[in-house]
Amino acid sequence: MAAEKKLSKISGIFHGGVTSSIVEALNSAGIVDLQLTDARTLMLREKKGPFGIGFETVIVEEHADFLSFLVPSKQEKTAMNLIVDKSKMDTSGRYTIFSEDVRLIKNHDLCQENFIDSTETGKTYTLQTKLMGICCIVYRGEGNHVARVALDTGTCVPGVTFGIGTGLRDKLGLLRITIPAAKEVINLIASSDDAEAVMDMMINAGNLDQPGKGFIFLYPVGKGIINRKVTRELPKHAASMEQIIAAMDEIEGGTRWRLRSMSGKVSESKQKRAYLENLTNLIVTCNEGRGNDLVKAAMSVGAAGATIIKLKHISPSDSEQSKISPAREESNLVVGENLVPDIVDAIEKAGGFDDKTHGRILAHPIPKACTYLGGKK
Repeated sequence: MAAEKKLSKISGIFHGGVTSSIVEALNSAGIVDLQLTDARTLMLREKKGPFGIGFETVIVEEHADFLSFLVPSKQEKTAMNLIVDKSKMDTSGRYTIFSEDVRLIKNHDLCQENFIDSTETGKTYTLQTKLMGICCIVYRGEGNHVARVALDTGTCVPGVTFGIGTGLRDKLGLLRITIPAAKEVINLIASSDDAEAVMDMMINAGNLDQPGKGFIFLYPVGKGIINRKVTRELPKHAASMEQIIAAMDEIEGGTRWRLRSMSGKVSESKQKRAYLENLTNLIVTCNEGRGNDLVKAAMSVGAAGATIIKLKHISPSDSEQSKISPAREESNLVVGENLVPDIVDAIEKAGGFDDKTHGRILAHPIPKACTYLGGKK
């Protein structure tokens, strides 16, 4: 294979109708190859009980956009500051942005990284570090229940997208009708100090270590600005709880002071639980309609399957990238690093990088994952 390239993947979860202004600002700066998918964000709201007596806390949903693009690693901070500065998004509770260090394994010539051509960086904003991402894939309808852990613990506002599972179902023949294909993909960002604890609470909430319940993994995050406005309510004091927490984080030099002790039940289940470690997530992006073929090629050399998400490719009409189909798909394949060369070769033989497919493969490490392992300890 050709030499790999280390890049920074910038992702954002935006709501409130600001996506178009963000895209415009990014295009003006030279970022002309972006991926967009529909999402929803979740928050908590107090709901009064019958006859106004008591209350319960319920989840409310809001439509959001999940936007991502690639830049050279040295332009990571510039790109993230650009989003905040040019889009006037320095208001707490409106968005989450974060970066990941990824490897560009192989790609069509048009599917390269973006280069910011402006020397004007604008205002510099404080970007949080010592972060970890959590991605959880469950059957459609189960997402809110599992994602609520992030809200109840004050970790962040999670983003949820939709996908189609492929792999295990395709191997079961008639039994495949018992396994739903529709999936919900939960993404959230936590501090590296408490990410594993949040992950374990999500595993317990969704019984993710039981047969057919789902898959969850951690992934490294470089920098970010995290939406921690987990409740939707009118302000009752001069400062919101989110503002107080942010101030304490700065005073304490991190978020470790916020670690919550796990219950005995969580600790006991964690001791008995088997985890997968040191895996690789291959992110395969291609034109719509080609994802299944590429996943089947990957499965033929050892991949277990994938979750395929629909994307919209965004680029200016006068750019070379406009030749790429606006309808795209992204497949996430979690595999051992030793399988990567064979999978890339199989995808290439299946036409993954031709002008019909416009494919690209990114990779990033997965330090820890959990799913049902057939009783293995």
